[in-house]
Amino acid sequence: MNISLEMKKKFDIYTQLLLFWNKTHNLGGNLNHQIIQAYLLDSVFPLDFIKPFKKCMDIGSGAGFPAIALAICREQSQFLLVEPRQKRYAFLQYVCMELGLVNVEVYKKRVEEMDKCIIVDLVTSRALMATQNLIALSQDFLSDEGYYLFYKGGNLHQEITEDISKYIQKDQRIYFYERKKV
Repeated sequence: MNISLEMKKKFDIYTQLLLFWNKTHNLGGNLNHQIIQAYLLDSVFPLDFIKPFKKCMDIGSGAGFPAIALAICREQSQFLLVEPRQKRYAFLQYVCMELGLVNVEVYKKRVEEMDKCIIVDLVTSRALMATQNLIALSQDFLSDEGYYLFYKGGNLHQEITEDISKYIQKDQRIYFYERKKV
C-alpha cells in the first residue's frame, strides 16, 4: 500500500487526536505513538490483498481501527462506523470532522439496531467478538458477493479451525488478518 503525503498528514493528525483524547477518555487502552503507528499499518495492510469495495460497515469502531485508516486510504468508498459508546462515538465524529472525512458516517448504535435495509460489500471489525457472532450479527448487511475482513488477535487460529462455513453465503468470503504484537 503506497501512502501518499496527504494520507500521512491525516494519519499524523489522527494520531495526535487519539493520544490527546485517550488521556481523558481511555478510548484504546495504553496507547502511545508507536502502538498507534503499528495499528495504522495493520489497518491498511489488507488493502494490498482484498478486492475493491464501495461500501463498508465497521462494527464496534472504538477508537477508529481499522475504519478511520481505511477511510483515509479509500476516499472513494463509503464507511459506516457502528459504535454504541458515547465517548467513542463523539471521538469518531470529531476525528471525521477534523480530517474532512466526508466518506464516513458514524452511528451511535449497536449493530443489532442498524437499519436492515443497509447493504454493504465489506464488513470489518477489530477483535470485537468471536467470528461466528460477528457473522450472525452482520450477515443481513452483507451483499451476496460481499466479504468480511476481521482483524484478530490471539484467538485467530482457534477461530479458523472452527467450522464457520455454515455462517456465510455461497459467494461471500472471510479475510482474517492477525494483528502484530506491539
